[in-house]
Amino acid sequence: MKDIAVVYKYSALESYSPRQIRRHRELNPELTQRMQSAHEEHAGALEALRRLIAQLGAGASWFERDTLNRSLDDFRLVVSFGGDGTFINSSHFIEKTLLLGVNSSPDNSVGHYCRYELRSKLGEAALRRDLLALLGSAPKRPAESQLMRLKVTLQDRPAPFPVLNDVLFSEQNPAATSRYTLRWRNRVHHQKSSGLWVTTPTGSTAAYASAGGKPFTRRELRFIVRELYSDAAPRRLTHGTVRSGETLKIVSSLMHGALWLDGSHYRMPVALGEHITIGVHPQRLRAIY
Repeated sequence: MKDIAVVYKYSALESYSPRQIRRHRELNPELTQRMQSAHEEHAGALEALRRLIAQLGAGASWFERDTLNRSLDDFRLVVSFGGDGTFINSSHFIEKTLLLGVNSSPDNSVGHYCRYELRSKLGEAALRRDLLALLGSAPKRPAESQLMRLKVTLQDRPAPFPVLNDVLFSEQNPAATSRYTLRWRNRVHHQKSSGLWVTTPTGSTAAYASAGGKPFTRRELRFIVRELYSDAAPRRLTHGTVRSGETLKIVSSLMHGALWLDGSHYRMPVALGEHITIGVHPQRLRAIY
């Protein structure tokens, strides 16, 4: 088995063309300076990570986040290098392998899933120590977590990967009303809203919390309705839990619905009348978290 897969992202500045950067500097010089600073921090941390892995004598394969298209389960360890988006994207290609996150730019990137950073000697030493332990060269391994994931099925078609953070069901047009039927614990609710978030415990500090939910740690999934249309129904369902063995079912009444899995990068189109089933995925993610 191979040693380490490193999944890294390009900085925001690297993602633009020279023409776009020039235009950005003309219109937003202050923002461009912040992007330049974030890029330099990111590039310096990436070089530090390369040196550290080389000093450990470990074999490493490097994968750019947005072009990754293969399973990483043939590696002993996966290191995500970026922020939470890179960690989440890496998890989509893992069933059994252990994953840890390195925040490449702590001053500019959310790192909820990322325990490590490389902007200080102390941070570099912590990562070195734990990599040695995980590769079998030191006795004390860092504590490993088992992170819950979502299992999503559209009709009889499963989503292409377990969802780590959250799922959004809504109309593809963000200004349009989402119409659907919820089936939950033998109750049926016909609703109009801005959509529906379903989240894991670790995902609950993100969009779910912004929509009014309270972050939680219990081993369950939770859902919250976004901007439910106010009607005269005596029992309006605005939120709920989905425990192991339970499911939340959604029947779409939309011509152009969508399921957004772990953010904006992956979308499953949902047609009129199609059924969605969401529950706890049986395969948890092994992570240093």
